[in-house]
Amino acid sequence: MAILDLLEAAQGGAFFQNVAAATGLDVLSAEKAIAAFAPAIAEKLKAKAAADPAAFENLLQLLEDGDGSDINDPDAISGAEAVSDGREILEDLYGSPTAAQKVLAKLAPELDTAAVAKLGAISATSVLAALSASNVQTLTSDAAPAASVGGGLMSVIIAAIVKGFMQSAERQLAPRRRRRRYTSYTGRRRAPVRRRRRSIGVDDIFREILGGRR
Repeated sequence: MAILDLLEAAQGGAFFQNVAAATGLDVLSAEKAIAAFAPAIAEKLKAKAAADPAAFENLLQLLEDGDGSDINDPDAISGAEAVSDGREILEDLYGSPTAAQKVLAKLAPELDTAAVAKLGAISATSVLAALSASNVQTLTSDAAPAASVGGGLMSVIIAAIVKGFMQSAERQLAPRRRRRRYTSYTGRRRAPVRRRRRSIGVDDIFREILGGRR
C-alpha cells in the first residue's frame, strides 16, 4: 500500500478532511500538497537511513517499540505538538528549515509560505506514522529483546533517528519543555543492535509506503 493509500484510509477515511480543517485549506488543496510532500519526505528519510547504519538501527527500534504517532489520531498528526515535531524532522532531513521550505515550495508552488511550512510538517509527521502503521506486524514479530545497556535515557527528539548519536545525546540531556511523540532509547551510549530472526533492510520497511497503487 502506497503512503497516500494508507493516509486516505486513516482516521475513518477523514484524514485529508482533518488536515484541511487544521490548516484552513480546502480538502483538495490539502490532499494535493500532501501527495507531493509525503513521498518526497519518505524518499529523503529512506536515503538517510540507507546512508547511516546507526540511524537505520534507531529507526528500526523506534518502529519496533511502537513509538510513532498514531496515524488514526488527528491531533497526533496535525495538532500543534505534532507540527512542531514535523518541523524538527524536516530540519534533520534537509539540514535547515529554509532548505526544507525551498524544496517543498517547488513541489507546491500554488501554496503560500505559511501553508507550505505547516503542510510540510504535517507530511513529515504523517510519514513516520505511516511507517509505524505499515511495519507494526512485521517488525514486532521479528524483534527479539536487546541486550541491556546501562546509562540509557529515553529520548524525546526525532533527531535520534537521523542525526549522530552525540548530538542526539546532548539534546536528550537538556531540559525538555514538552513531551515529544517520537522516542528512541539512546542516552550516552550507542543503542544496542537488536537480535532479529531475519535480516531487515531499508527497502523492507519502506516497501509498503513507497510502492503500491499510487
